[in-house]
Amino acid sequence: MTISVLMSTYCKEKPQYLDEAMKSIWTDQTRKPDEIVLVEDGPLTPELDAVIRSWKQQLQDTLTLVCNPANQGLAAALNDGIAVARGELIARMDSDDHSLPDRFSLQERYMQAHPEVDILGGSLQEFNDEGTLHNVRKYPLTMDQVLKTMYRVAPLAHPSVMFRKRFFDAGYRYSSKYHICEDVTLWYDAAAGHRVINNLSEVILLFRRNDSMMNRRSQEKAWSEFWAYNDGIRRLYGLFSYKYIFSFMRLCFRLMPSSVIKSVYNSKFRKLIARQQQQ
Repeated sequence: MTISVLMSTYCKEKPQYLDEAMKSIWTDQTRKPDEIVLVEDGPLTPELDAVIRSWKQQLQDTLTLVCNPANQGLAAALNDGIAVARGELIARMDSDDHSLPDRFSLQERYMQAHPEVDILGGSLQEFNDEGTLHNVRKYPLTMDQVLKTMYRVAPLAHPSVMFRKRFFDAGYRYSSKYHICEDVTLWYDAAAGHRVINNLSEVILLFRRNDSMMNRRSQEKAWSEFWAYNDGIRRLYGLFSYKYIFSFMRLCFRLMPSSVIKSVYNSKFRKLIARQQQQ
């Protein structure tokens, strides 16, 4: 099978992070991708341009660049990348995370053995620049578990996901209807369309979580997530369901001060909730 990796970057990204992310999906991989699609979402800084030029020189035609003249947001940028990706499997990757060396080989092997699966994620381990964070986050392994839990917890870690191209060929795309929640909307679109979502139990991604991530969780993000989950719950579970209480609880949590959110993220309670996601 052929694998394309789909990434997007914009002017506020750190060049070092992008370079490390590229290294993790190419240099360090035991199964190197057949194509990397990198969307430049608007004009970039000279430092980011220099990193991309260096990788383009090294990878040549393996690296496909999509250059948007203006910043369109992640949903539109990823859709632009999907339009040109050629792989039978399309793996997502964020420009500040690290894929572990066996990620693509593990996901490809699973997809070959399970042709019914349309979307495959995996477990992740959080990290920060100080090296003080090592939390592991796991996700529901089967579609039955996804449907039992997705109204209260995310069924997938977006940057860990691998899609079959046929999923996008069927017309599925990222939506910007709920700003900054393009992944949540897509998971509900997939589930409502009876597409199969699974996860690997293995940790396949290192997910960067610094204080800046907490600061980006604005009220706009909180309300967008609230409406995205409510819309998804309505489509999957109906208009009258107790499950809406979980999106309300999530909203209340997201609207708390960032210091409170940070303490909860690092608490034993959150680790207990994370362990229950597979149950």
